[in-house]
Amino acid sequence: MNYIQVYIMDNFIFLMIIVSTYFIVSMKSSVDKSLKIHMIVNMTLLLLMSINSFYLDYLKELGSTGINVVISQIFYYVTKPLPMVALISMADKNTKRNYIPAVINALVYIVYYFYNSNIVIYEQVMRPQGPVGYFYIITEWVYWIIFLSILNIRFYRESNNNPLGIFLYISVLMTANIIDSTGIRHGMLVKVYAVAFLLYYLIIHVHISQQVNEEKDIKLREQRLSMMLSQIQPHFLYNTLNTITALCRANPKLAEETTVKFSRYLRENMYSMETYDTHPFERELDHIKIYLEIEKLRFGDRLNVEYDIKSTDFHVPVLTLQPIVENAVKHGICKRLEGGTVKIETRKEGRDDIIIISDNGEGFEPETVLNDDREHIGIQNANERLKNTVKTEMEIYSLVGVGTRVTIVIPGEKIKIKQFRGDRREIHSIGR
Repeated sequence: MNYIQVYIMDNFIFLMIIVSTYFIVSMKSSVDKSLKIHMIVNMTLLLLMSINSFYLDYLKELGSTGINVVISQIFYYVTKPLPMVALISMADKNTKRNYIPAVINALVYIVYYFYNSNIVIYEQVMRPQGPVGYFYIITEWVYWIIFLSILNIRFYRESNNNPLGIFLYISVLMTANIIDSTGIRHGMLVKVYAVAFLLYYLIIHVHISQQVNEEKDIKLREQRLSMMLSQIQPHFLYNTLNTITALCRANPKLAEETTVKFSRYLRENMYSMETYDTHPFERELDHIKIYLEIEKLRFGDRLNVEYDIKSTDFHVPVLTLQPIVENAVKHGICKRLEGGTVKIETRKEGRDDIIIISDNGEGFEPETVLNDDREHIGIQNANERLKNTVKTEMEIYSLVGVGTRVTIVIPGEKIKIKQFRGDRREIHSIGR
């Protein structure tokens, strides 16, 4: 068995880690390109260090002398601290400053071998004599002091680190460093560094992938909410414009008043449309009141409205209650010749706020309506927004000939409702 085969057999797992890292890094991912380059450089350095260390043992076994021994010795001692530089660079981005001890270490050994090359070549003295022989160990522990200082500062600045995981990570590396430096297990440190670098990259890869997935989920949620808003708004606008069109024929004066009210609604609603999330219940109630005033101008005494508002200090998704009230008017009250009453009430129950929208209209069979293969855009979108934004759903109770009641429970302090505020833009009516 030749020496190459011996090296491969002795370092098979190490070589597999190196090859696996090359393969993983080459895969398409969201990891920064600079980190991938650093990983390739670091693993290549560890591979060269391993090969050079094995080559030195081979030369020592053969009793070889010559310039190749000098070069291999210089490479061995110069590259010894470099994995620590790579390790520190993961925590501290100021890489130029981190190379200073390594440069000093390199100069010490280059100067030493330059003036003592004859001793190595002719007397086969492989290890530097005196303090120089331990200078690379001193350099490594200088880097450990720097590394631990940086981590200590990071712990004070960031509270989301996992102290146990980092402690185990450092303990394994320090133990391997001690074992390798004392000669108990020669070459062990390079292999441990390879595992450490691979684990670091995999952790970063998983973390970034999770962030990307979370960003995608947020973006999809915003797009879905935006799409639902775009469906709700034309639904209301269409019905309102139909009301104004009908009044233009029957009563132009009322049509003018309705147009003014509708303009007021749009002016107040523009801000809500741009938030795409939640707004105060009082603002939603104002929208509903304007809508009901418009519908009351159309239906007159056939439409009665009652309010029993006992709680207003909470937020609701934008334009969520509007389609519920609209359904009560269109599908409940308007189907009865004598009309009916729409009642809106709120109350506090513990931490939760209860919203009830009821009517004494025609009513319906909930199971029949849910399975009629028709798209109930307004109610479906409103319920979807309630689930996505405040983690709740509406409860619908209805009896044919009796009426319908929709109940919504807005969770209190246990769930924080997110609200975005934008710059409000005023839209003034021409001539008013």
